[in-house]
Amino acid sequence: MLPSVRGLVTAIEGAAVVEMALIAPLMAALMMGTIDTARYFAAGIKVQQAVNRSLEMSLMGGPTVALSDIQAQAADQAGVDVSAVTVTQTLKCAGTVTTWTLTCASGQETARYTQVSIATTFTPSFVLNSLNQMYKSTNGNIPISVTGAVRIQ
Repeated sequence: MLPSVRGLVTAIEGAAVVEMALIAPLMAALMMGTIDTARYFAAGIKVQQAVNRSLEMSLMGGPTVALSDIQAQAADQAGVDVSAVTVTQTLKCAGTVTTWTLTCASGQETARYTQVSIATTFTPSFVLNSLNQMYKSTNGNIPISVTGAVRIQ
């Protein structure tokens, strides 16, 4: 015997299952977005720490630290290929930029700078991610780029 329409409207058996079926996809999407967002920020922090560590290395070693050593340190800390790291060393003599290996004339203010840039990408775990939409990513990878500089002399 089929229940009446009034009986179906007032029946509560199975209501929890229906509610769960309606809410579960929304909760899953929210959780996936939260996980990928947290992973994205963790990847950005890792790259920032790698830049900071390599600048610290340059600062502690002074002008004698090899550019390749700074680059290797940054790549190792960030977990990226060495080609993703750019290290620029600049010498300013009395405010004029010149070649790093030169020395300034006597009495001129000497300023040596090291700049480290790391450019990499983050790939979200979930395809339907708001990060891809927010950063207008067409290939599914979201760029991460960090630059830092320090005066060492």
